[in-house]
Order: sequence, then C-alpha cells, then structure tokens
Amino acid sequence: MKKIFFLIAVVFCFQMISAQNAVFTMKNGKTVSGKITKIEAGEFHGKSFTETTSINGFRGTSDLSFQFKDIREIVFKSSDDVSCFEDGRFVPLRKFCNMRAEYVLILKDPGGNKAPVELSDNRLFIFHIEGRKEPLRLFFSRIQVSNEGREKDTDYPDLEREVLNHRNNGVRKITFK
Repeated sequence: MKKIFFLIAVVFCFQMISAQNAVFTMKNGKTVSGKITKIEAGEFHGKSFTETTSINGFRGTSDLSFQFKDIREIVFKSSDDVSCFEDGRFVPLRKFCNMRAEYVLILKDPGGNKAPVELSDNRLFIFHIEGRKEPLRLFFSRIQVSNEGREKDTDYPDLEREVLNHRNNGVRKITFK
C-alpha cells in the first residue's frame, strides 16, 4: 500500500512540475489555452514519438537546447516557399516536400545575453492540452512531409497541400505562463 501511495505521489509531483499553462495563438486567428500535460516530439511520419521537455535552437553560431519551462514565448517570424524532392534510397521511391519556417524564442530569464534565439528543431511537436481531445501538432523550423506508406496514391501536389495546410494552421505565438 505504501508503494502505491508513493508512486501516486511521485507521478502527481512530476505532473505538477512539468505541467504549465500556455496560450497558443494560431495563424488562423483561433486561440487555444490551457495546461500542457505532455509534449512529444518525433518525425512527421514516424511511428513513435517520445516525450520531451526541451527544444533545440541557436544563438549566433552556438547550438543550444532549451527547456520549455524556461521559455516565455515562441513567436513566428517568416516562412519560405515549398520545395519538393525525391529520395532514391527508398524503394519504392519516396517523395518529400518541405518548407523552412523561422520561429524565435524569448526566455523567461535571458541572463546577460539579449541576442535572439532562433529555433532549429526539425521535429514535429505534439502538445497535449488538458481537456482538449485533439493535441496540437506543430512544426517550428522545417515543415516536412513525405509519401511514406502512401506512395501509390500521393504525389507532389498532395504533399504541397499538406505542407501549406501545416503552415496555415500552425501557431503564430505561444505564451508560456
């Protein structure tokens, strides 16, 4: 009985420490707010996503990793055009389309360094929000999709639409509280 109580206490404390409130302002004008219960990251068409507490970025020429608990805001700046390519290393031939996006983050305590931090993490992030059925699926550096597993019925126009859909329905700003 003591072991079960201890396990519940540890899980509850971990949830209290890792959960934080956030306001997501989407590019389509909608706002989503609530307590983040879990953040996962992985490849867009990957089978497994792993829970994460950090995101990668760079300041100047330094690659850095930042804990979500230390971030005040993530803000969209710009995006490039869609580009597509084939990768012959795969059989059947795999097609990819991607778009570079620029997001900057603002730390809660920037310390002495006021230089901007640009996100460089190419993973898809999945934010689970308490009370929300569907999690938010967001890209912060490069939106990339492929026809993996659907090679026969998906071509470049389909992939381009997917990339543009992610861009148009992505996040404009996240404010962590």
